[in-house]
Amino acid sequence: MAAILPSLNIDSDALISRYFLPYQMLWIADDSKMRLAEKSVRIGWTFADAFKNVRKRLRHPDRDYLFATKDQQSAIEYLSTCEKFADTFDFAKSIISRGEDVLINRGKDDKGNSFTEEVKFGYIKFDNGSRIIAFSSNPYAMAVFGGDVGLDEFAKHPQAEKLWETAQGRSTWGYDLGVWSAHDGNDTLFYQFAREAAEGKGDWSHYKVTMQDAVDMGLVEKINETRGTNMTREAFIQDCRNRARLEEVYDQAYDCKPVGGTATIVSWSTLSACRQDYEMERVHMEAKTVRETFGNFDQAKKNQREAQIEAYILSAFPELFAMTEHFRLGFDVAASGQGDLASVYVAPKKNGQLKLAGLFTCRTDDWHVIKIVVRTFMKHLPAVLGCGDETGLGRQICWELAAEFSGRFEGINFSSSKTDMGVALMFALNEQSFIIPDDNDDIAQDFYSIRKNWTGGKWVFSAGQNILNEASHADIAWSGALALRADSMTGGVVSVDTDLGDSEYEDEIYTGGRLYAG
Repeated sequence: MAAILPSLNIDSDALISRYFLPYQMLWIADDSKMRLAEKSVRIGWTFADAFKNVRKRLRHPDRDYLFATKDQQSAIEYLSTCEKFADTFDFAKSIISRGEDVLINRGKDDKGNSFTEEVKFGYIKFDNGSRIIAFSSNPYAMAVFGGDVGLDEFAKHPQAEKLWETAQGRSTWGYDLGVWSAHDGNDTLFYQFAREAAEGKGDWSHYKVTMQDAVDMGLVEKINETRGTNMTREAFIQDCRNRARLEEVYDQAYDCKPVGGTATIVSWSTLSACRQDYEMERVHMEAKTVRETFGNFDQAKKNQREAQIEAYILSAFPELFAMTEHFRLGFDVAASGQGDLASVYVAPKKNGQLKLAGLFTCRTDDWHVIKIVVRTFMKHLPAVLGCGDETGLGRQICWELAAEFSGRFEGINFSSSKTDMGVALMFALNEQSFIIPDDNDDIAQDFYSIRKNWTGGKWVFSAGQNILNEASHADIAWSGALALRADSMTGGVVSVDTDLGDSEYEDEIYTGGRLYAG
């Protein structure tokens, strides 16, 4: 090895400990064939895995590493981290090529339908023939490759079973497989594997590291050293609790305690069937951008500001405003520069389908901007019907819009109507009468983050965080549900029996735009 590696020893524990904490070093040194880690969010697990596999590729010629994560951007970031490690340890010259490529994937979906798709992946190739190849969450992407496998945030993968089916086949040729994730409920494949590993079954090398464990091993001091901060351990843990807001969120995300026995609103294959290849118009604004674009509210210049906001929206959605179909609009309210998204979901209705054509999202506490954005869509789109969440923060905006657009806009008490809207959305997705674009992965993930639980004789719906759009807790999806609710104003899905069990659910059909029991 000394003849291959330079004088800066990448195998020196003393050197590595400058960069990594004890639990990271254990993962780096572990060459077990099957490794699984239950871990808190934000403790640097993927960071350590990047170093592990730079070192391993350098040690083993012609041995690839196949890394799968939630989206393409995260895959590219992983490769960037790998390159930084190669540079830090003076191995950058060992990288002979890097970039992105595309493979053509042909196969059949769960319904037996043939499909062809392009799958992007990034790669780093070393001079000894080994590569690190990073994929997004596509479960079929790594099927044409062989090598060691790493599955990042596996509990949150929308097609975990399909991904596992592909990934586990790589290890049959003597390669190893690592799986790590924070929990996302107790009905995931990752949860099953974690329980198996905890019981000493399945030949897993098992890790469990909570946020408190990471802090006890020096995480806060490492963050202070890296970022020049001066946090105490106690203040850091309290900040994590404050961000989680709910105790059950903290338990799951930071303390490795999966919460709830819920299922997604529909299967990923059903949701995929609702995705079509088409272009849509979309705008997102953060609080800073809102201030820079429209300035602060001034009562004396209110009319001028409203005209400016209206002109902005008209210019941002030119194709949408040129359409002549009848429209349905859903408005999910949030008013915070740092919290959840305010979302305006605009879908023309054609051939019995609501097809998302325009989406405006923002994070701002500027109520005036939010209201005028919605009013512009209601004012300028032809034959538009809208519904908005009038619960709490949205009451005043929805009241004013309902007064201005009487008979065409309705405020909905979200708390009392959530079950009805969730069931209606579930049926619309199952019937593929709700269409979303194929190239906006976070929108599909937003619907997938809605969970359902059969309790007390009815479906109860909740929302997790969108792993591809961390600002959203199904805010986009619920604005879509409100657009669907707006459709009921003219004989769409006007009533749903929310007390239906699974057996009755299978017998229901849509007839003439209305839901009937079969």
